[in-house]
Amino acid sequence: MKFTRAILAAGVAAGLASTAPAAGFEAGRGVANDLATGANERDVTFIERGGNNAYGWRSYDTAVGVTVLPWSIPNEESSVYGVRLNFGWGAFVDMRGLDSGLFSYTKRDFGGISLTLFGNYVGGTMKGVQVGVVNVVDGGAYGLQVGAVNFARDLHGVQIGVLNFNGTGVACLPILNVGF
Repeated sequence: MKFTRAILAAGVAAGLASTAPAAGFEAGRGVANDLATGANERDVTFIERGGNNAYGWRSYDTAVGVTVLPWSIPNEESSVYGVRLNFGWGAFVDMRGLDSGLFSYTKRDFGGISLTLFGNYVGGTMKGVQVGVVNVVDGGAYGLQVGAVNFARDLHGVQIGVLNFNGTGVACLPILNVGF
């Protein structure tokens, strides 16, 4: 995987060095080039790397996603609509479906059932069920969280656990917390 990324980085760096930068180029944003139309900002994502070296890769919508330690397959800018298996803590942008493994990390929105050994983190909205030791939703949680510690910034459902934190309503309750 590192070897493939190194080849990709070298090819993109050579291409960028030989031509003027694309109009509107900014690290972390999609730009129009010969591979992408710019209509979908997720077409090509440029990630800032050490030494002022930026390279990009395509994001995919895939039916099966796998994380192995910190790596996400196909890549961390992709979304999974189906099944995700986590053998580590790698991330995907969006996840819909069945999610299982050691730790689940979704950058934006999650919908479905997540059964993990250690925990779940959702950066946006969760709609469904989370089961793990620690469950965190940084946005709205619509559904059920079951774990030792549960946190939802905006709870519209039920939390069952030793400590249940809710950003709206009762801040912390043991055993059961409900939000509407």
